Amino acid sequence: MKKAFKIIAALAGLLLVLLLAAILIIPMVFNPNDYKGEIELQVKEATGRELKINDDIELTLFPWAGMSLGEVTLGNAPGFDEVRFARIERAEVKLRLMPLLSQRVEASTVILHGLRLNLAIAEDGTTNWDDLAGEPPSDTPTVTPDTPMADTAAPSSPGIGLAALAIGGLHIEDAEVIYDDSASDVRYAVKQLSLKTGPVSLNAPLDVAFSSQFEASEPDMSGQIELKTRIQFDINNERYSFKAATLDATVRGSDLPQGQAVVNLAADIDVDMQQQTAALSAFRLTSYGVELSGAFDAKQILGDVAFDGTLLVSEFNPKTVMQTFEIAPPETADVAAMSSMQLATSINGTLQQYNLQDLQIILDQTRIEGDVQLAMSDAPMPAVKYALTIDQIDADRYLPPVVEASEEAASESTPAPVATPASGAGAAASTLPMETLRELNVNGTFDIGKLKLSGLNLSEIKTKVAAKAGVIRMHPISANLYQGQYQGDIKLDARGDVLKLALDEAMKQIHVGPLLKDYMGDDKVRGVGTILAKLSASGETPEAITKTLNGTASIAFVDGAVKDVNIVQMIREAQAKLKGETLPPASGEYNDTDFAEMKASFNITDGLVKNNDLSVKSPFIRVGGEGQVNLVTESIDYLVKTVITKAEQGQGGAELDALRGLAIPVRVSGTFAEPKFKPELGDLLKAQAKQALEEEKAKVKAELEQLEAEKKAEIQQKIDAEKARAEDKVKDKLKGLFGR
Repeated sequence: MKKAFKIIAALAGLLLVLLLAAILIIPMVFNPNDYKGEIELQVKEATGRELKINDDIELTLFPWAGMSLGEVTLGNAPGFDEVRFARIERAEVKLRLMPLLSQRVEASTVILHGLRLNLAIAEDGTTNWDDLAGEPPSDTPTVTPDTPMADTAAPSSPGIGLAALAIGGLHIEDAEVIYDDSASDVRYAVKQLSLKTGPVSLNAPLDVAFSSQFEASEPDMSGQIELKTRIQFDINNERYSFKAATLDATVRGSDLPQGQAVVNLAADIDVDMQQQTAALSAFRLTSYGVELSGAFDAKQILGDVAFDGTLLVSEFNPKTVMQTFEIAPPETADVAAMSSMQLATSINGTLQQYNLQDLQIILDQTRIEGDVQLAMSDAPMPAVKYALTIDQIDADRYLPPVVEASEEAASESTPAPVATPASGAGAAASTLPMETLRELNVNGTFDIGKLKLSGLNLSEIKTKVAAKAGVIRMHPISANLYQGQYQGDIKLDARGDVLKLALDEAMKQIHVGPLLKDYMGDDKVRGVGTILAKLSASGETPEAITKTLNGTASIAFVDGAVKDVNIVQMIREAQAKLKGETLPPASGEYNDTDFAEMKASFNITDGLVKNNDLSVKSPFIRVGGEGQVNLVTESIDYLVKTVITKAEQGQGGAELDALRGLAIPVRVSGTFAEPKFKPELGDLLKAQAKQALEEEKAKVKAELEQLEAEKKAEIQQKIDAEKARAEDKVKDKLKGLFGR
């Protein structure tokens, strides 16, 4: 046994001596720099390019077998402007000797410093790397899809596998890659590239840090990028993980908002190529003052991708973001409107369909909830399905500021006529581009708990919209307002050259006084009523729609009043003028005309509204009317006819009683903003004259009838007297004849 140990010890000593001798002798007898010229010549013969090894090649053997190079350059292909194709300022790689005896590869940090690589494509499409690819040997079989690969025998010896590979790290410093495509007239450059890794081993995580600057001609931009992550991989099972990955980039370009974009991205990424799955967790993206976060899972990543996840957009200021994107934010009546917004949703689907479920959007104090589905196709716009609800919103906060009275007078603007909830929507829709309307593919419901719009307060608003192939219908539409209800059916037809609009609307049991008070600031008419309208129009602007408005409408109110219009007082004033008298001002503050019932129907032709059956009933008068209203010019030409049915008590009561039954006309003119009321004295005089003539005729007739009756009575008396005398004479003669 001792002899065996001696033999082994002797052999080990001999191997050690030989190894030390090799370490000492090889560097003395072998100088790699002696072969630089031959290496350069071989490259020249193989590629036709100039290879220059400008610095010495250094070798080390123990404890690391390694080589380091100084500057090395490789010339460019013929016909290209750049002198050099590639340049390395310094490179170094070393392997530990002893692990090689156990078929393990342990390398120190691999260093590549000062790489310069110029890739170019000429105008004819040739590249400066084609000649480096070389041609395959003639005896190499060509493999086609129909040619099965021959089975290759596994190597007889296990060799050094990838699992036995260990590298202390990889450092690429100050690298630069230029890509110049003259055929497409584009140029890209990556400069100051730096790549550093921790120790590389297939059995341990790999830390990676990458940074560089870049330039691009199309699109015209530049910037810098920095990436850090820890990579874990299982090559045999094709599983890869990127933990704590961060990407920070600054991109500059004239087409970017404010000329620059700063992007910060963080995430954990797991990929399983065998299962074709990917998971994105701890995701966070920040740019332009908006932060997105969430998590996503994907399946069939190499085929028809399907995904499922959550997305959260943290609170941000929409106006500030719009300003960042050089978009002028809308001027709002409330300067605090659109100052806060956030979003949360679950999202799933494929690259052709996106489903947003449990969607929650908070805009200022308004909450929007529901589901949205987007289906992509070859059509210009996606098909949209939705079911959304809004708890409450004051839309007036988001409208333009109200014009001051002085500014309004200077611009000669006038208030808009009362609009129903749908008519405003119809006018707005008419301004949309026709092509956009034709491409809409929408089907959904939209409900609002409370809405304030143009001063009007609505609640329980329900809408259903269907749009396809240029036909848009909003039906049913319903809302509660002012103790009544609105119902509507709106149709838009964009299939022709101009937009066609059809409205069928009804407001029932509406308290019109509060409505007008909120909308116009003055309850000119009070009462509870119903408004019905069936209208049609065509055009692409509100003005065009008004000019082509046609249809019918009707109103019916009860228990109401017309504010600041005292018809009885007008009659008194008119009567006083006829008599040349001055009427004292009306006593009391009440200056309205009450009515128990008001009805009217309207025919609209090209924006001209005509009515001839106005009927107003009040305790003292009956009012009828006829005339027209021009919606285009907002002018009024209407004649109201008032009949006194019962005289008031008190001052002027007797005079009014004398006018009982007489139709007294009042002309209504002016504009919607400033209506004017004026009794028609000429017509009133004619009416009074006619009435007086009729009364005189009646009086004369009565007198004639009286005279005639008296004459007839006198004649009859004479006839009767003569008859009596004749009878007496006959009696006397008879008495004489018979002797009596």
